[in-house]
Amino acid sequence: MFGETARRVAALGGPFWCLAVTPALADDSAATLAAGGLVLQKTDKIALVSEDLYLSATTVRISYRFRNLTTTDYSTTIAFPMPDFTGGGVNFETAVPDPASDNFMKFSTVVDGQPVSSQLEQRAFLTSDGKPDVEITSKLRALRIPLVPTVDATEAAVGQLPDNERKSLVDANILDVGESSNYKGEQTTLYPLWTLRSKYWRTQVFPKEQDIVVQQTYVPIAGNLVGVPSGFPDLDPKTRDAYRTKYCTDESFLKSARALYQRAGSEYAKTYSAFEQYVSYIITSGGNWAGPIGDFKLIVDKGDPSAFVSFCGSDIKKINPTQFEVEIKNFTPKHDIDILFLKADPAQ
Repeated sequence: MFGETARRVAALGGPFWCLAVTPALADDSAATLAAGGLVLQKTDKIALVSEDLYLSATTVRISYRFRNLTTTDYSTTIAFPMPDFTGGGVNFETAVPDPASDNFMKFSTVVDGQPVSSQLEQRAFLTSDGKPDVEITSKLRALRIPLVPTVDATEAAVGQLPDNERKSLVDANILDVGESSNYKGEQTTLYPLWTLRSKYWRTQVFPKEQDIVVQQTYVPIAGNLVGVPSGFPDLDPKTRDAYRTKYCTDESFLKSARALYQRAGSEYAKTYSAFEQYVSYIITSGGNWAGPIGDFKLIVDKGDPSAFVSFCGSDIKKINPTQFEVEIKNFTPKHDIDILFLKADPAQ
């Protein structure tokens, strides 16, 4: 079960199933944006007969088999909520799969073998802890500033604005001037600070007493940290516990992390680099169908046979050199899925 203590099922290079903590190394990090699968309106008329989920650092694939339990056709709204995407200012760097597109995670849907289109709703907000969100969608659209808060797209659009308009956006905390302490209208990079909330939605008809198969694919936004923080020789107990809680790392995994850290920091560093990578998948938000998931299968693919992976779960089986499988009957998700990869690449 997600979030529970996992039995370690493989030696070095094998799986652990866990929850993610990102140490504070903002200059070298890209934030993980946790996405998930379909969300139905609450109903007792539709059962999720099966869900096959494939997760890697580069691809998410989900195949659902839904069954209409009634004797009449049933129509309802289904949605795919994309993760909140916050610009974060000058120290925030995110590797977005397709930053020039509203469909920045390359989301696609196929129903019973046929591609289908969905409506896209996007709204931009200024958020602050303890304060109500402030929507700025209309303001950004009026200024022809893209809602996807990436630096390049924002810089190109903001560069067309007059000085006083750019200053007003800075004063309103919509843009960050970075290292400039006083914005006076000079040409400078301005970083987006808003949060984009997106979802795809459509009306789906479930034929009476029939199954339909819905398949989704998208490119996840994985977080990266250079230097293998989990392998720090002086890793403090609080951070170690955070790794263990979120990703179910054990001492053997941490030993491997320390070895990668030491090798990357040694004389091999000129030809060798190591890093942590994080992928998150929200599964708990979709449980609005009748009963549990009948047959749930998860495959986690670490990509490189020499990489290491850790995540939380039970009865994990290694099915080939890079993939690990979990199968659960009558599954009711209690926790989302967080995966930690340790990888090494030749230095560029």
